[in-house]
Amino acid sequence: MAAGYELVELNGKTLRIKWDPLTRSPLIIKSRNAALLKVENITAVSKKDIEKLGGLLVARYKELFKIEPAQLQLKAAEKVGDTWYVSYWQTFQGIIIYESSLGFYIDPEGAIKSVGAVIYPQVEIPDSNKISRKRALEIAKRQVEDYQELGYRLLAESLLIYSKRKSAAVHYYRVYAFNFFPEKATDPASVVGGWAIFVDTQTGKVVLKQTLFKPLGCCLPEPGE
Repeated sequence: MAAGYELVELNGKTLRIKWDPLTRSPLIIKSRNAALLKVENITAVSKKDIEKLGGLLVARYKELFKIEPAQLQLKAAEKVGDTWYVSYWQTFQGIIIYESSLGFYIDPEGAIKSVGAVIYPQVEIPDSNKISRKRALEIAKRQVEDYQELGYRLLAESLLIYSKRKSAAVHYYRVYAFNFFPEKATDPASVVGGWAIFVDTQTGKVVLKQTLFKPLGCCLPEPGE
């Protein structure tokens, strides 16, 4: 057996699982003797049907994932040849958890044989914002050098949960997430980068400042998207 994996017997299947050392949630689940989930009549499956599959999978293996099926929100579903490639965000209180994921592929026979995930079973965040969006936006703008001179503009924003991994635990922040790009970066041929600034909704503290590269996409997911 590959290093870092544990054998677990569940639902009549022998599973190989690699665990996240901080959250104790599964990073990878592989079935040794049967599909984790079998999709019947796969040739007739639509994207709307795919949207429900993540929840079905989480429900079947809930004691491993330790989250509710309703916490998944479809991120992408693409059919390449006869194979579906599917990914979801995890949400909490209806808010997307930044960089969370659950993904798998469905083979031409309708079998899901493995799952990769970055999920958070024990999220704790405040129920509301103490800092207004207006104040947070001003704080974020001040983090961008030459904001006025280069004509930066707000191109995307969202309310997110940001998970910050530390040596012994994961800390969670309810944040305003802003994406800024200079005006000339909006040209389709431009490769000028921008900034993602995450501001804590409770304290106004900047918890993440990250360079964005326009060719890789600039926009954060909107809640409910």
